[in-house]
Amino acid sequence: MPQITAVTPQKKKPSKYNIFLDGHFAFGIEAESLIKHKLKAGQNLSQEEIKGIIKENKLGNLVNKSLNFLSYRPRSQKEVEDYLAKKIAAAEEIKFSQAKASSLVPEVIAKLKKYKYINDYDFAKWWFESRLKSNPKGPRLIEMELRGKNIDGLIIEKVLKSFSNQKSVALKSLEKKLPRFKKLPEMEFKKKVYAHLLSRGFELEIIQETIAFLTKKR
Repeated sequence: MPQITAVTPQKKKPSKYNIFLDGHFAFGIEAESLIKHKLKAGQNLSQEEIKGIIKENKLGNLVNKSLNFLSYRPRSQKEVEDYLAKKIAAAEEIKFSQAKASSLVPEVIAKLKKYKYINDYDFAKWWFESRLKSNPKGPRLIEMELRGKNIDGLIIEKVLKSFSNQKSVALKSLEKKLPRFKKLPEMEFKKKVYAHLLSRGFELEIIQETIAFLTKKR
């Protein structure tokens, strides 16, 4: 049975410790895990204990990194899964597809969901609201973006139901372009407005209403 021969703090990360087994470096560990398992020189560890400690430490490390990733803005579950896979792939020098299949990914996700750090409905709602405030987009484009983040269709449908005043959002999306468009002949003006709103994901009915409204004001 392997024996711990030394426990030394890491130079670059004092909160982490190096564990040496039978005179050779075995693994690094967070101070919290070190205290939890009461690891010290002279202690014998079975292979199962070693595997368990290493996995627990990896899990804790990935949870901490995920919390930092989530601190900048809300994230969808898929975004966090992809982030975790990249971290695992880099740490273990394996392909992204292999890392995505790691059992650590769903374990970390389960912990984050348990404490409500991940909630796809809350994320979708935030994404929708942010798309209306800055650089406004229509429902079709927002739906496409949310599907790209693997948000469930029922969640998307529920969130988009609150998209009540599309015309005002469409007008807001035109604010920067309108002064230039207004200098064009009427037919060209309509074409430019139509193309812009279509590219921003607005529905045909809203595009037609907006064009009619703006044409009257010319």
